[in-house]
Formats: sequence, structure tokens, C-alpha cells
Amino acid sequence: MIRRILRERNRNSLDVEDDYDSTGFTVSGDRGIYLSTDGQRRQEELLNLSHKKRRIEPSNLEDSLAQWIPTPDDDFDEEEARAPPAAPTTLGKRKEYTSTKNPMSLWRPLKDDFLAELLRHEGLGDDIKRACCAHCSAAFNPRAPEEVRLFKCYECGQFLQCRQCCLSNHQRTPLHTIQEWNGEYWIPATLAKVGLVYQLGHGGFQCPFPDSTPHRLVVVEAPIIHDIRVLYCKCSKSDNADNLEQLLRNGWYPATVTDPGTCATFRTLEAYRLYNVVGNLNGRDFMTSLERMTDPSTSSGMTQLPDRYKQFGRMARQWAFLLRLKRAGRGHDPRGVDRTALGECAVNCWACPHDGRNLPEGWRNVDPKYQFLYMLILAVDANFRLRNRIRVNEIDDPSLGPGWGYWVEPNRYREHLKNYVDEDEISTCIAFAALLQKDSRNTTGLRVSGVGGCVCARHECVRPNGLGDLQKGERYANMDFIVLAALAGFSLLWLTISYDIGCQWKLSFKKRMKAFSPDMRLPMDDVNVQFGLPVWHAASHVEDCQLQNSLSFRPGVGRSDGEGVERVWSGLNPAAFSTKDAGVGVRADAIEAKIDNNNFLKNLGQGETLQRKLVVAIAERDRQVAAFKDVTRTVEKEVRTAWRKAINEWLEDSTKPNPYILSRKDCPTEAQVRLQVRKDEEALSVGSGPLHGRSATAFLVAGIQIEDSQRRILNQLKGTVLVAADRENKIEEWRHSLLVKITKFRSLQQIYMPGAASALQEHESHRDSDAPPPKAEMVKLFMPSDMPSRAGEAHRGCIVGLVDMEAKLRVAQCDNSLASLRARLHAKRHLISFRNTNITGQTRSTKARTLIGEVGERVESYANRYRRGREALISLQGSEAYPHLRELRPEDVQLDGDAEESDTAVRKKLAMIGAGRGARAPRNAPGSTKRVMSWIWTAPGSLDEEMMHDRWCEEVMLLREEMRRVLRYLGWQAQWWTDRRASRTDLSAEAAAGMRAYALKQAAWHERLAEFFRNKWNVPAVTVAQHLVAEENMEPLLSTE
Repeated sequence: MIRRILRERNRNSLDVEDDYDSTGFTVSGDRGIYLSTDGQRRQEELLNLSHKKRRIEPSNLEDSLAQWIPTPDDDFDEEEARAPPAAPTTLGKRKEYTSTKNPMSLWRPLKDDFLAELLRHEGLGDDIKRACCAHCSAAFNPRAPEEVRLFKCYECGQFLQCRQCCLSNHQRTPLHTIQEWNGEYWIPATLAKVGLVYQLGHGGFQCPFPDSTPHRLVVVEAPIIHDIRVLYCKCSKSDNADNLEQLLRNGWYPATVTDPGTCATFRTLEAYRLYNVVGNLNGRDFMTSLERMTDPSTSSGMTQLPDRYKQFGRMARQWAFLLRLKRAGRGHDPRGVDRTALGECAVNCWACPHDGRNLPEGWRNVDPKYQFLYMLILAVDANFRLRNRIRVNEIDDPSLGPGWGYWVEPNRYREHLKNYVDEDEISTCIAFAALLQKDSRNTTGLRVSGVGGCVCARHECVRPNGLGDLQKGERYANMDFIVLAALAGFSLLWLTISYDIGCQWKLSFKKRMKAFSPDMRLPMDDVNVQFGLPVWHAASHVEDCQLQNSLSFRPGVGRSDGEGVERVWSGLNPAAFSTKDAGVGVRADAIEAKIDNNNFLKNLGQGETLQRKLVVAIAERDRQVAAFKDVTRTVEKEVRTAWRKAINEWLEDSTKPNPYILSRKDCPTEAQVRLQVRKDEEALSVGSGPLHGRSATAFLVAGIQIEDSQRRILNQLKGTVLVAADRENKIEEWRHSLLVKITKFRSLQQIYMPGAASALQEHESHRDSDAPPPKAEMVKLFMPSDMPSRAGEAHRGCIVGLVDMEAKLRVAQCDNSLASLRARLHAKRHLISFRNTNITGQTRSTKARTLIGEVGERVESYANRYRRGREALISLQGSEAYPHLRELRPEDVQLDGDAEESDTAVRKKLAMIGAGRGARAPRNAPGSTKRVMSWIWTAPGSLDEEMMHDRWCEEVMLLREEMRRVLRYLGWQAQWWTDRRASRTDLSAEAAAGMRAYALKQAAWHERLAEFFRNKWNVPAVTVAQHLVAEENMEPLLSTE
């Protein structure tokens, strides 16, 4: 038999699904085909079987959301996205009403009527003719007001009630506010003084065996502080309920656990918690407002109200803590509250990766190029506004939940700092003073000089155990512990840490980590850790440092700016005023309540925030892809290959040359070219020195320098920077100096350019003899490139080799002018970004605008210098001699198609979307999709478009994966609550029923929220963009102008 083996490894490879599901491997081999000699029989056999790692994409994972595309953009078109959404067809223009356009103009004429109605309430109103009880019709006698006393209740309504009816109607509502009519006007009154005694344990209904003695109780029910009398229940209904439990079951929170005399209603405590965490209202101002609402005279001292500020502070602190325990499900744990684990009460970020909660099955086996989708990105920083002073005679009152939420575990933290010894942390990057001033900060009288924090960089949620006090500046010992505590139990494969001093902090991080216990160490051998500088802070570092460490150049982070922690600080800083003098525990719990609110709101806002960010990212990705294609078309394949190779080598080994550093090594400096031309000149005239002590090279260089001086004077004459009184004198000085140089140039020109005399004479003959001589900046030099080219005359009236010498100098002039032009554009971009971010006030803004104008004039100067050099080259050797030196049009003089400035603006928009803020762009700004990338950024030493192309593609993929993670987390949380609906058997039937109801309510809420988010994210990107553009202040989301 004749045997033939056909190798079809790709087409006929064997896939074993069981192996793929469990190990991520596929089986491949060669398929051998055997044919008989007569060709009638065929036999097949698999040979050389081997197991290979299969490339797994995220969409291939076994997950219900793996193939779901949030906010699909298949038909996304930016021009269509800018169009307003379709509106119902209407006839004519929609009518405008004053009531909606300017409602205040309608109110102004009625202010007298409104005021009269307010005063009407000070009297009897409609009952002025016959003042009587609305229930029993008992009439008020002005001559004997004690016979029938009339009252009015704010909560019940504007009708009159006699004393008996008032008591009967308020048996179950003891916290209503009443007034009594004294015959002339209304006076304050209380139900307790009228005779009301509230029965606890029965909701105000009668008790068969009440307590024999009424108890006085102050109840804080916003906006009034009530002084009431109550009776505790002593019947069988409350056999197992003591006084505290009766108060709590009535919805009143007691201030003490022994003989409480002050309570606050649950609703008031929750209202104050929200006032505090949302509006930064402190307890003193809140209680003062209630006191004034209860009785305005109390501020004068004429009347006295019970001071309950301290009691209310305790209740509010306990309430916020209990609410965090309740939301964390600690009441459903049969082990009890004291068994709460570190960080268990913190609100986790739904969009960050959590193994076992919101990551799909098999995520560890995905192709390496997709592993960034499951990377955790953190931002670390210190805040020196959240200080705390040392208090004399302070009692031992620690945090109610030490280490259970966002603060590090205090005891372990203190033990770690005891072993701290000052180490050498002096920075080699002189950008930030945090390290250099850490031992010199003024900490006199301070227990805490600030806090260090660790947040998720993309969603601005504080990590569990990600906050710690700083005793003396931003020391490594403090920050190391905070970061490692926030990463406890880390089980992912990729980690990025953004830190404004990360360039130095990372150097010995692995070595310092060995001093920690094993449970706090990162598994560095199993985790790919990369460090970066926040984008805006990086600009303050030295150039080499920022280009080496900026988060913009870190793979897998998308367009994360790393500045999220700063936005968290801006929300926490107002709490510094109320916590500066607070005790240790009070301060810790107050700040934790603020952070808890921050994380909760950030999570709830993910539905809107992620969708808006995705629409912006899709639009910018499409722009960057188009720009990248432009680069690809204009750059040779060898250059692209070398560029990609340089990037990969730098990413794998940071000691390799950084390809993003703006370098001029690809174009020699003008000094180097001058030296080379001088050598060429010496080679042409072997054995003879330069004529008359000056070389031809120096002659040409002098001519180019004179041209630069002429252009400088012209720029000053039309510029706006130089506005001094002696402006004209300075220009005249420059002209005189320039004429001296031109005179010397003419004397050398006779030697190196013999034919120039006739050209000068012909040029002079065409000038008006009566006109004054031209000024120095208008004198034509007649360089070799300016000489007329005649047939058969290759040297243009110059000595041999002078034309070629000028050509080489002109090439250097063009190359270096382009490099300087790009550098000035980068500088202008940075100045504009810095001004927009940091500068306020007219004086500083004017100075910044002047500086930006100066840099802009330098840009134009280098552009003109390039144009002069290119015109000279074309005159000398034609337009085809140097194809990389293209025509420089005004629209070409822009920063990468304004790409980097656009990228900065879009990145800022991404950051501000979560904060609900954003800059407004002009409505008539042209669409950037019509722009063509300037060719100056495809010249040697300037190719960095691929970086932005990759980062924006990553951003779109990250945002969509974050949407999936949010839905997975909500699903996991719903199931978590469902499983705990009957987790405790040690409670009473009533408590167990409440526990079950709360668990099911939480599960249902998370399910509804997940469904709402998914429906919202199913809307196409074009539709979302149209609605964003139609909303007020949302138009610039898709614009980068």
C-alpha cells in the first residue's frame, strides 16, 4: 500500500470539549490519511497528539452575561448622535408660558396677598365670627376663656378643638404640636401641659395594667423638641419587654440604657444622618435649629428648653452605626455582632472585580491580552485636612466598630507603627513635597496630622480597611499598612496602584512588605503589579519621571486618571471642621458614616455614570481608531514594527528606552550638522584653510541666523506680547545690530558667492529710487537658494559645494524646527490644562493667558522657520528630494490633531461624569470627526498615537465589563440576602419575622435594581448620546473642541 500523510493541524485539529471546560486546553495533532494502491480504500489516523493552551476570549466563558453587549454601538455615528432625539410632530412652534419661563415675574405682583394670608393664620381665620370646637361645637367665651379652651394642631389641620376633644384625638399621636387661643392671639402649648399621658406598649391605646407613675420624657421629633409624659406597660403584652424595648418598639430611640429621659424618633435620627452625610450639617446646628423652632425665645434666655445636644450626639452616632450593621447583614449572623470580620460592614464597589461574586467562571483562563478586564485599579493618597487635636482629660471612647468598616484595625496598626524606624525616603524626583516635608510638618498639638486612603481609581469607592490616620506626614510605614490592609485577601492576577509619589514608593515596596505578617503580604509571584502616577499629578514630576511612570502609559488601565481619590477627599474635607476637635471614636465613626454614604451613592449612580462614560469612550475610540489608521497609512511598515517592538520591550522591562519620551535623536542637531558640513568642506579643500579666517559653513550659518533675527523683529512688530513703553527703542537697537551683521555678511558674500553682486544690482534696479532704504528686517540676503538658477550653471554663482552645504543645513533647520514645534505644542497643551485645572482669579488668569500667548507665538515662529527652510530646499533641489518634509499648512500646526488636548478634555469629562459636573463647550464648535491628523506627528520621533488608540479601546472594553460586573454583583447580593432569610433560630417569632422580611426586601430591591440597570444599558449608544446632547449642559460630552 502507498501511504500518504497530509498535515492539517489547523483545519483538522481535534478539540476535546471536556478538557477545555476544566483546564482550558485543546488537543491537536496530525491527521494521517492512508490510501490503497488501487485508490479504492482510505484509512485515517491521528498522529503526534499534543495538548495546547487554548486562547479563550471573555465572550467564550460560561456566563449568562458573557456575550451581552451593554449599550451596543454597531450603528454608532457621531453626527447622528449629535442630532436631537425624535420629537412628536407638532403644528407650529411650541407656545412658551410665563409660568414656566419666568414664574417669579408672576409672583411679584401678589406679594401683598401672600403676606396677608400669612398674617391671617395668626388669628382665628374662618372661625372669627363664632369660635367653637369643630368636633363638639363647644363655643369659646372671650369673657371667661377658662370655661372652654380652644386649641389648634399643626399636624391635624386648621380647625379648632376644645381641651377634651384635643386630648381624645391625640391619645395615639403625642408628638403633635398645638397652640392655645387666649382670646387675643395664639400662645404655645404642649399636650403634656394640657393633660395628655401617652401609653407605651399599646401605641396609645388603653393598657389594662399600666404603670402607676407617669414618667417625664423629652422626645426629639424634628422639627420640634417635645416634653411629654408616658406610662410604661405592665400587662402580659409586655411581660418580656423592659422599658428600653418598649421605647424602641414605639419607634423612639433612648439616649441611655438606664432610666432614659431623652429619646429621638427613628425618623428624626435618619433625617439627621442624611443631613449630615449629604449636607455636612453638624449636631450642634441641628439641635439649635430645633430649639429655635420649638421656642424662638430660648435664644434670649427668657425661656429655657432642656439641652439635649450631648444626648442627641450619642443617639445619632449609635443610629448610624446600627444602620451600617443592618445593611451589612450582621443581624442575620447567628454568631452575633461581635464576630464581625474586618471590613465586613463596608459597602463594596459593585463594578470592581471580586472573585466569587462578580467574575465569570473561568476568568483566570482567558487569553492574556484580555486579562486586564479583571484587573483591580487602586488610587492611594494622603489628606492633611482631616486633622485631629489632642484633647485634655479625654475618656476612652474608641470606634464602635474598630476595623469593621473603612478604617484599619487600630490595635494592629498601632503595634506596627511602634516598630517604625525613620528610613531613607528622600525622593530623587523633586516634584512633590510630601516626602521631603514628612518629618517637618507642624504636628504640635495634633494627635493626627491627616489620613491616608486607598480607593478604587475608576469608581471612587473607598476600599474596606482602606483608611488610616497619619501621625507625622506621609510616611511609608503608614501608607504601606493602609494599602496592604485594603488588599487583604487579594486573589486577582493583575493589580495597578496609582500614587502621586509612586515613583519612589514602589522602589522598596517588596522589601518593606517582608516586615508584615504573611496574611497581609501580597503574593507578588502570582500577581502582576504595576505602579503609576496620577495623570494630573504626573505633570508636576520631572519629565523623565512622568514619562516613565504616568498612568497614561500603563497597559490595561484604559483612560483611568488615578485622581479619583482627590475627588473623594473633596467630599470628605467639609467634615474636617466638625471632627477636628472630636474624640477618637466620635471622629472615626463620623468619617466612616460619610464614606459609607459616598460608596452607596457611587454604586447607585453606576447605572447613569457607566453609560455616559461608555458613550463618551465609544465616540473618542472611533476618533482615535480613525486617527491611528491615518498614522498607519503615512508611516512605513518598518517604522511601525520598530515602534511596536520598542513599546513591548519597555513594557516588559522598564529599564529599556521609553518610546514615549519626545526625543531628537532621529534628527541631528544643527550644531552636529554644522560640524559635518565643516568636515565636508575641509575634505573638498584638502591642504588649504578657510578663506579670510572664516569658513563657508560659518558664512551660511550667519545667513540663516540673520534670517531668524529678521523674523524675530517682524514677529515683535505684529505680536502682542511686548507692550513695554520702550518697545520702539528695543526694536531700533535690534535693527542696528542686524545691519552690522548684514554688512559683514555682504563682505563675505563677495568671496563665497561671486555671482551675488549682479543679483543684488538687478534687485536694486527694480526698487523705487525715491523710496527710503529698506529696514534691516526687510533686506533680502540672497542666500544660494535665493540666487536665480540658469541653464548650465549648477553652482548659482557660488563656490563649488556651497549649494550642497546650504541644503544640508536647511534639512537640519527643518527637522529641528519640527521637533521644537512639537515640543512647544506639548508645552502649550500642558499650560492650558494646568490653567483650566488650577488657576482662578483675574490676575492669575491674565498671567497664564499671557504665558500661553507667548508659547503660541513661539509655535508660529518655529512654523515659519520650517517654511523658510523648506522653501530654500525646494529652490535648491526640488520638492521630491526630501519627501518627509511636507508642506506645513496652518491647520497642520496643531497638537496631534488636537488629539492630546482633546484626550485631556475627554479624560476630564470621564472623571467628572461621576461627579455630575462638566465644562461646557461652544455650541457651534466643529466636529472633530472632520479633522485630519497633522502629518507633523508622523514624522520621526513623534509617533505616540498608538498609545491613545490602545487606551481608548481598553476603556470601552473595561466599561462594558464593569457593567456586567455590576449586574453580577447585584445578582450575587440578591441571592446572598435570600439565603439569610431564615439564618437565625435563636430569636423570638416577631424578631425572626422581621429579619426574614428585611432579607427578602433587600433581595427584591437588588433584583429590581439589576433589572433596571440592564434595561437601561440595552439602549443603543446613538439613542443615549442623543438624549445626552438634548439635556442641558450635556452637549459637550461628545465634543472635544
